[in-house]
Amino acid sequence: MSGLLSRFGGVLLRGQTWLNVGYLLLALPTGVAYFVVLVVGTTVGVSLAILIVGLAILLATLAAWRAMAALERGLARALLGVPIAPMVDRRGLPLVEQVRSWLRDPVTWKSLVFVALKFPLGIVSFAAVVMLGGFSLILLFAPLIVVVTPVTVFGWIVTSSVQALPLTAAGLIALPLALHLFNGLGWLWALFARVMLGPSTVELHERVDDLRDARARIIAAGDAERRRIERDLHDGAQQRLVALSLTLGMAEARLTSDPAAAAAMIAEARKESQLAMKELRDLASGIHPALLSERGLGPALEALASRAPVPTTVDGVPTNRLAPAVEATAYFVTAESLTNVAKYAGATSASVSLTIEQGRLRLLVRDDGAGGADLTSGTGLRGLRDRVEALDGRLDVDSPAGLGTTVIAEIPLGGHP
Repeated sequence: MSGLLSRFGGVLLRGQTWLNVGYLLLALPTGVAYFVVLVVGTTVGVSLAILIVGLAILLATLAAWRAMAALERGLARALLGVPIAPMVDRRGLPLVEQVRSWLRDPVTWKSLVFVALKFPLGIVSFAAVVMLGGFSLILLFAPLIVVVTPVTVFGWIVTSSVQALPLTAAGLIALPLALHLFNGLGWLWALFARVMLGPSTVELHERVDDLRDARARIIAAGDAERRRIERDLHDGAQQRLVALSLTLGMAEARLTSDPAAAAAMIAEARKESQLAMKELRDLASGIHPALLSERGLGPALEALASRAPVPTTVDGVPTNRLAPAVEATAYFVTAESLTNVAKYAGATSASVSLTIEQGRLRLLVRDDGAGGADLTSGTGLRGLRDRVEALDGRLDVDSPAGLGTTVIAEIPLGGHP
């Protein structure tokens, strides 16, 4: 019995209770703001749709609609404790592509329903808190209130503090009851937000399938890479080291009988050792560049840009070191993208830009070449996508024919799924 009473009254001391109350109180003002923006923006935009300004208003309303959904995700995360994945950031794409991707995204339309219903549901939530919470507080503090003004409860007029003591006892029960009800409303809002503002079940299943396929491709690629390394070692450095050993053996045999020939063999052995060291360095750099490990992402990207076939700029590199998996993924995405610029793009310039937003590293590699790149063809870009998705990130390519290519990678800073 004491445990039940403790749980009943403990609602007053739980921080989440008051966060839920805050969300319920904010539901009405935010709902009103959303309603006004959507109604006014849509009405004015449609009425002026035959003019450019009308289309601009509709685009602004769409952008505001997404901003409202982003704000609601933040409120749900901060006040209701519901982690909801943000919408995919399409900045960096041409405006037409951004709008097209927004309209194709099912979350866009689900979030519209949420934003539109925030107004009527916000009225209910706000009224519940004000009426039930206010009534409970009046009961609880009735002995103090009657000092200033009489309190009327269901037709009973209370004029003295002594008469109000039973009301205080009722308030001690009514307030926790009201707070439990508010927690229930907060739970319903959290469920509604998770369903309407987050990815759909179908999308989650598709994501799981994509990750499963990506894992299989990564394993196959890893096996192929190990075989390549073994082959390169056998055909390259290993053969040079064998030749070096034989040359040194012959030089040792002739060291006393023919010093001049031995000296020439030793010189040849030194050249072989230098070539073997170079091949080993190149092989190690392909596995993981030493510059990236020793000095970080910025110098490694600058080195890639300096070796690129076209003038390439790098900006926005984080000042602090990131997780090794994040830095390695960003490096190899950039390296493969610049390699594609050299092979296929016919570009005159390229750029690499990085930003950190909402706990994710956002990398854009742009060129002004021929475009036409496709994630579904070839193994290079598909391998990059698998590498990024293995960290629960996302890689997209915007490459309209004749308008250049933009590779967009978003990588969680944690460096793991």
